[in-house]
Amino acid sequence: MTNRDASEDVVIARSSYDDFSQPTPWRTFEISAGNRSFFVNAGWLAELSPYFAEELFVRKPNSKRYVIEQATPEEVLELLRCITFCPMRKPLTVKNVSLVLTFANRFEMRPVQARCESFIALNATTLSRDKTKLFQVTCAMSQCDPNSSTMSVLVDKLAGIKEDELSRLHFAEMPGDVVAEVYAQKLQRTKDKKSARYMAAGDGEDSPPVGCCFTQWATSMFRRRHRLTHPDDQSILPPSNIQD
Repeated sequence: MTNRDASEDVVIARSSYDDFSQPTPWRTFEISAGNRSFFVNAGWLAELSPYFAEELFVRKPNSKRYVIEQATPEEVLELLRCITFCPMRKPLTVKNVSLVLTFANRFEMRPVQARCESFIALNATTLSRDKTKLFQVTCAMSQCDPNSSTMSVLVDKLAGIKEDELSRLHFAEMPGDVVAEVYAQKLQRTKDKKSARYMAAGDGEDSPPVGCCFTQWATSMFRRRHRLTHPDDQSILPPSNIQD
């Protein structure tokens, strides 16, 4: 075998992640989602999650199976690949971080939450280029640490979205205080821009009121804050917008 062949084999091996479809002597606990089963090390889940520590070793110590509701098999598989060294742990990316953080919040996986928050803080600008991902990440962060500096950055990024695009986002999935902060920053941005224009035009007097358009936008958005039911949508992630 040449050095090139060996290198290619290493690359292939490193790019492959387990599908957790078969039990092993150390991975005997079954996680079910939809019509698929995944086999994991229950002890490792307990190390990451006080929720699973309580559920699997205190409340139901003889249980051999746990069903994850409201999540697709593909989502559960992505989570397992991102939290398990088997043999390689899949890295967090712009595409999967909101999913992993949503699961981490749900199951109280504090080490995973910390990893996700660190990734988001370092990649906030990249995340903001995709409004859907930015919204989903902000929803997940609002359930994790709503008072963090990372959350402030995400709110600022959301406030920078155009009003017509922002009003279509499914804000019912986000805590009201976070939504209010987005509104406040959006209004402040509008005031600052108008003040700057008036100053540039040589008018030092107070800027005219700017609340009219903002009120219309806020009213429209609050009308959307009722939670829609999606009986066929089992995804753990919130929808990014509402179909009128």
